[in-house]
Amino acid sequence: MPLKVALVNMPFGFHIYPSIQLGTLSTLIKTHGWDVKSFYLNLYFAHKLELPVYNQLCEKRFLIGEWLFSHLLFEDSPKNKEYMSHFPSHVQEVCQSIGCSKEFLLEIKTKIAPEFLKWALEAFDWEKHDVVGFTSTFNQNVASLTLAKLIKEKYPSIKIIFGGSNFESEMGLEYFRVFQWIDYAVVGEAENVLPGLLDAVEKDDAIPKGTLSRKKGEVIYEENRQMFVDFEKYGAPDYDDYFKQLKEIDPASPLLENPIILYETSRGCWWGEKHHCKFCGLNASTMKFRAKAIEKIHTEIASLSKRYDTYRFRFVDNILDMKYIDGIFGKLGQENYDLQFFIEVKSNLNRKQIKTVAHGGVKVVQPGIESFSANQLNEMNKGVLPIQNILFLKWASYYGIEVSWNILTGFPGETDDDYRRQIYIIKSIIHLQPPTAVGNLWLERFSPYFNCPDNYGIKINNPGKGYSNVYDSTEIDLMKIAYDFEFETKVQVDPELKADLRQAVAGWKNRDKSQQTPFLFFTKSMDFVTVFDGRPEGQPTKTRFVGPPARIISFCNESPKSFKQIISHIQEKDGQKKDKIDEMENIVKDLENKRILFEERGKYLTLAQPHNSHY
Repeated sequence: MPLKVALVNMPFGFHIYPSIQLGTLSTLIKTHGWDVKSFYLNLYFAHKLELPVYNQLCEKRFLIGEWLFSHLLFEDSPKNKEYMSHFPSHVQEVCQSIGCSKEFLLEIKTKIAPEFLKWALEAFDWEKHDVVGFTSTFNQNVASLTLAKLIKEKYPSIKIIFGGSNFESEMGLEYFRVFQWIDYAVVGEAENVLPGLLDAVEKDDAIPKGTLSRKKGEVIYEENRQMFVDFEKYGAPDYDDYFKQLKEIDPASPLLENPIILYETSRGCWWGEKHHCKFCGLNASTMKFRAKAIEKIHTEIASLSKRYDTYRFRFVDNILDMKYIDGIFGKLGQENYDLQFFIEVKSNLNRKQIKTVAHGGVKVVQPGIESFSANQLNEMNKGVLPIQNILFLKWASYYGIEVSWNILTGFPGETDDDYRRQIYIIKSIIHLQPPTAVGNLWLERFSPYFNCPDNYGIKINNPGKGYSNVYDSTEIDLMKIAYDFEFETKVQVDPELKADLRQAVAGWKNRDKSQQTPFLFFTKSMDFVTVFDGRPEGQPTKTRFVGPPARIISFCNESPKSFKQIISHIQEKDGQKKDKIDEMENIVKDLENKRILFEERGKYLTLAQPHNSHY
């Protein structure tokens, strides 16, 4: 009989789409000839709490999702009991967002979650499986650990395996050391490790590299430095169990109608290989960029679309391979398909590239825009300038792409001027899509800031907020399991400027949702350009420009242009004489003062969007 494997996805993993981890591993395990079934227990709990409540809790910080499932493991721990009193404002915000009382949150922790775990132990045929594997990413760790303990206590012969981002590096080593009911843990990518591990379990053979195991009470581990590159070896993710269980729970679920499918086209980060963003903790030991063949992607997207009757895809890649812009989205656009995509890109795309991905079906994009300060962007090692971020927002909006982005603050090298500059810029671009929020950066494990704090004037003080209240045990080294950390820098920015930036963004968001939505666009005729400006509150303005100003607005529309390029263009179009350069400088300055042109490092970009729909 082939080995029987159960894969488990616990709360608070997102319920609105299937798990890419379980889908990928299901395909991998089936390819090697073993039986596998995925258990989406997060779906059951989401429906138990009601979907809007569950969805909100998935997004909340300070490990509240972990705390809500911590009762069975840490109920007698004093700090665990103090979570609500330790984070009163956060708890109040959570309660307001889900429309519940603090008493209801406490009921989830002390009654609903424990009862759910005990139900999950009895409701499924765990004893029919030789191996039960848990994927653990962010706020699903404690729920996974607790159910694993219950299964192991009732069925000692079952092998418990853990993997996922919570088990990267020393985090996995510490969790494995403390929680003795875990038999094995895969550290890093599974494709080159899990088949060998399952084969060893089946044949009682030697455990492969990249696996945490035990021998006579000692933790055994040898790192596997081999990264997965053979994408042709396995097919598309297998999400059958997700949809089967969703139909059993709620046959009329809206999640069954045109569902979102997670899909992976690449791993690692081609930018991070050479210029690791200093605050980024992704790709712990797998930064090297590896990408699937274009033909394989087309085939698998077509297969998944047909299999799950859907048009919607969410790429889980950290960054889009640039060859996919034409190779994937260019081709999809040529065929006029109705597929829709979420992707992550670098924000230095030009207008043509943004147009290509938009026409290829990209509806939502995360471009890594985090600042409009050149100094901060340089400090981050982002490799882009504010003018590139603005250009991206301009053309993404023009082509109907929703942009998911935030403004980050709290960088070691920032200054008061960084805040003043951003507040100034916001007034000019209030007609573009606002950020989701302004927030301080996290100090993430594996980031350059974490790896070399002294180089950046950073002092790491404690594990991130919530760890000591969730994992309240003298047996656990919290500094080893934490993914984010509390820290301080030597930089002291004026608190009023921080408040002013937040207020500017709040006003931006309010205007964007108001009946007076800001706008800035221009219409173009042969001899003149008219700019319609609805950025200031009150009466919009209409200004007609003729001659060189009109030429400049049109010329700097698509991409930033230098003053030298502007002069050459005007001379070519209008026969402008060289002795009129002073006059041209005044014209450019006037357009800049009117916030129609944006200048950075001697280059100028037209902030107004073209009214013409054929760019």
